[in-house]
Amino acid sequence: MSEELSRRAAKKEQKQRDKERQRVEKAYAKAHPTPITVVTPETREEMRLTRKGRYELGSDGKLTANGKAKRLTHRYNVAIVCLVLLIIATYVFFFFVN
Repeated sequence: MSEELSRRAAKKEQKQRDKERQRVEKAYAKAHPTPITVVTPETREEMRLTRKGRYELGSDGKLTANGKAKRLTHRYNVAIVCLVLLIIATYVFFFFVN
């Protein structure tokens, strides 16, 4: 019984250490950000990620915050246009059915 309690305590302590380690790593990353410069896409994968250079690509190979915002804006606009077209198609369908 005491062996089981000690295992539980050890697991709980390990989880606490992991949680604390993650918190410290996040705080360190926030305090010491890596400098990211905007680069032009060179490989096929980078071109696909940036949609042929439309969105900003960082030196770390990921989209920058500005690039992500532009991509999200584009996706929202496409979704809105699709919804408007579906609403119009539904209206036309019900108009001609009756």
